[in-house]
Amino acid sequence: MNFNITERSDAVLRSAGPEEATRLAPDNQKGTWGFPTEPAISLALSRYWGAIRRHALRIAIFVAATFLFTGIILLRLPRKYESTCVIRLDPSVPVSVVNNQPGTVSLDSMDVLFATATKEIITPAVVTPAILKLGLWAPPADSSSTEVPRSFVAGITGGIKTSQDPGTYLLNVSYRSSSPDQSAAVANALAEAFIEHEYKTRNSALVSLTQYMREQVKELSERMKESQLALNAFERENSIINPENTSGLLTQQLSSLQQELGQEQSKQRTLEANLALANEGSLDALLVSDRGDSLATLVQAQQQTQLQLDALSSKYGPGNYLFQQKQRELTQIDNSIRKGQQHILAQIKAQARAQAVQVKLTERQLADVKAQLEEFNRKGVEFQILKHQADTDKLVYDDLLERLDAADVSAGYHSTALRIIDPARPNSAPVYPRTKQTLMLALILSGMLGVLGAVAADGMDRTLRDPRAVPSELGAGLLGSLPELQNDIEIKSLLTPASVRGNDEVDGTPFAESLLGIRSTLLLGASGNSMRALAVISSRPEEGKTTIAMALAMSMAALGRRTVLVDGDLRRPQVHRILDIPNRLGLSSILQDQAKVQEAVVPGQIDRLSILPAGPLSANAREHIAARIGEVIEDLKSQFDIVVIDTPPMLGFADGLNVASVADASLLVVRAGRTSRDYVQQVIDQLRQVRAQLAGIVLNGVTPEMGHHYYYYHDGYHSYRPHRNGNHDA
Repeated sequence: MNFNITERSDAVLRSAGPEEATRLAPDNQKGTWGFPTEPAISLALSRYWGAIRRHALRIAIFVAATFLFTGIILLRLPRKYESTCVIRLDPSVPVSVVNNQPGTVSLDSMDVLFATATKEIITPAVVTPAILKLGLWAPPADSSSTEVPRSFVAGITGGIKTSQDPGTYLLNVSYRSSSPDQSAAVANALAEAFIEHEYKTRNSALVSLTQYMREQVKELSERMKESQLALNAFERENSIINPENTSGLLTQQLSSLQQELGQEQSKQRTLEANLALANEGSLDALLVSDRGDSLATLVQAQQQTQLQLDALSSKYGPGNYLFQQKQRELTQIDNSIRKGQQHILAQIKAQARAQAVQVKLTERQLADVKAQLEEFNRKGVEFQILKHQADTDKLVYDDLLERLDAADVSAGYHSTALRIIDPARPNSAPVYPRTKQTLMLALILSGMLGVLGAVAADGMDRTLRDPRAVPSELGAGLLGSLPELQNDIEIKSLLTPASVRGNDEVDGTPFAESLLGIRSTLLLGASGNSMRALAVISSRPEEGKTTIAMALAMSMAALGRRTVLVDGDLRRPQVHRILDIPNRLGLSSILQDQAKVQEAVVPGQIDRLSILPAGPLSANAREHIAARIGEVIEDLKSQFDIVVIDTPPMLGFADGLNVASVADASLLVVRAGRTSRDYVQQVIDQLRQVRAQLAGIVLNGVTPEMGHHYYYYHDGYHSYRPHRNGNHDA
């Protein structure tokens, strides 16, 4: 069996009723119009790629012109040659003013060393001797000045370049000139002048340092003498021979007196305690004191006598002479005890007064020793200050003399580390301009600028170009995209039935195949019998809606559907002229009750296709279209399966909006690359305001640059179309 995809689709649609057609529709199309929205990233990339394709020729011309212009400029630029002299820097210091040893620059200071050398090389102090050595400048004959002008020095300095080899002490000194020999000579002269300048500045610094140190030696010598004299005078005035031993003796004496004072104060506290007990008059208190031994015998005798007296009293009574005799003995003992108490109290008081005097004497002696020690310490501090000053002055003086001798030796020392290790040689290859790199850079940058310009121009373009971007930009489904028809002959062939043409060449054109896809989408996307009247609308004239309406009506009729094509453009009707049919009666006649539908409809060029032309132009008919167009469409729907209505432009005229509001669905035709999306959005908003059903958008006049994906798939399919002999193309 030899049949293509279009024939199979037609067969399915012919055999399927409305409900079956809905069941056969893809899941993402059932009950909806248009196609799913593609991802934003894919749309953006597609849009950018489309812009590049459309402006490919302009981009190529811009790149070629830039490349050619750059090449001409490079040919006119003077050639520059560069030579490099390599110097080994000296990181050491000949003599350190700190420790008299050769110093070395630390790793942290290496960058500073190279930065200093780089700055030094471009100073006039280095550049000027190099200029004079090579004779690059000669004073004018009428001038007595031999100083090189600053402008000339600046010109030479502009050609100097320095660089560092990482991890080494090597400094590269390069010079650019229009002459290879001059570039090498200047580089070598700069290196030699730099080394000579380094030696001179070091020697000058050492000479200045030596002179300064000599002056300091003189000042230190005088200061050392003065400090020694002051120390000697202080020793004589204060009789200081050995301050350390004297301080030790005074400290020892002070410690001994402090111990003695403590002991005396302890004795004083003991005597004061005994005195307090004695003053209380208590015999028991005196007995426990250190002087209570003399009273202990009397107290013991008192106790024995009292016992004997008690015994006599109980035996003989108080009147007995023995009792009275013992009574007199007891009285004598009591008197002796009282006298003893008074004697002990007097002794304690005398000892307490004597001990208080002893404590005061010891405290006075301790205070005198403390005063002597403090005075000696004060003088000792002054002595130590004077001694330290004298010792320091002598130490600095001796050290400065040693450094002065080392500086005298270093003044004539030249390090061998600072030297030229690789002199510059003439280089025959120019380093400027870099022709290959510059041309390559110009090619890349011009290409990038061209692409950016194309993308920017596309961003400022408000027209619709990319079919895949329509859903995301307008919020409406895209039914399909139609390619640009090349000429009127192709248009007429498209609208001529195949039986009249006698071949199927037009049936296989991209336009015809795309139109069949739109027809299939319309029929498969309609639920039930909801889509009977289809209004083909556009925002502006010359969008291609009339051609699409006629071709779509013929395609519907080819499926076996009774189809009527209505020319609803009562301002500039085109259907009767294109199809070459009479226009005596038409839609305008019906609207003015001048004819019936059956009278105005004329048969088409193919079976099941009828045409309702616009009829004679009449302003009165346009006034009735809003009131009666719905009635006319319902009358047509009762007689035909499909009603396709060609309407006037939507913007500026109300006729198209009136037709769309009563039609079952509207097909919005947009001219790719010409119609502004703002106009299309305005039409969509108008349809929403009147609750008109928008079946979708058809992007007409799409070129390969705009819809290259569509052309790719169509070409792949078209390569398998059968030949007239029934065989498939390879």
